[in-house]
Amino acid sequence: MSSHHIVRDEQEPALLIADPSALSLEYVEHLLEWSPTVIVVEHALAEVLKWGIKIDVVVAGVASLERLKPRLHEQSPVQLLGFESADLLACAYIFLTDNGYHAVNVLADIYNSQILDLCRSFESSLDSIIFYNDQKWSYISNGAYHKWVTTGHHMGVHPVAANTFFRSEGFYTNWENEMLLEPIELTAEITGKVTLQTNSKPLWLVEEVSIDLYK
Repeated sequence: MSSHHIVRDEQEPALLIADPSALSLEYVEHLLEWSPTVIVVEHALAEVLKWGIKIDVVVAGVASLERLKPRLHEQSPVQLLGFESADLLACAYIFLTDNGYHAVNVLADIYNSQILDLCRSFESSLDSIIFYNDQKWSYISNGAYHKWVTTGHHMGVHPVAANTFFRSEGFYTNWENEMLLEPIELTAEITGKVTLQTNSKPLWLVEEVSIDLYK
């Protein structure tokens, strides 16, 4: 079993796994290099155990606790948390905020869970990056974003609120304070800083995952 350091720093992003297939294991291993607290939701546990990594917290339904204890024997010490709620992702978020975490990387199915809504609900206290289908979803709460990229870098931009006016700089097709009604894709024309800006309306920014997950 591979392991990560015992010393924790809640300033580092935790790793919350709800859908093990959301991100290729190659990329998961890069996230683990930061020695995060690893939190696994019950329905993802069987697959994550096959990875042979150290799990720190399992979030499960109360009825499953006794059944899961023998499976987690080799993970000791591990916290096994039982909840009555069926929304275990939300329970995991409550655990993170109650324990002083400020950031989390989440592997989750954005179409078959409430993860995007959870991210928005907790954004004042918890910075979330969502990984799904080898893509990284970042919530831009104030609608302003700058990033240094290389030519050809792709970005998906998804509006969240009505009456979102959007402009962009540095792409082959730029927007000039036009209303954004549906998701769009942009491709960087420059190597340098690109800009996304709304009228203070939030956005979801979607990018392909690279080896350096924090770029």
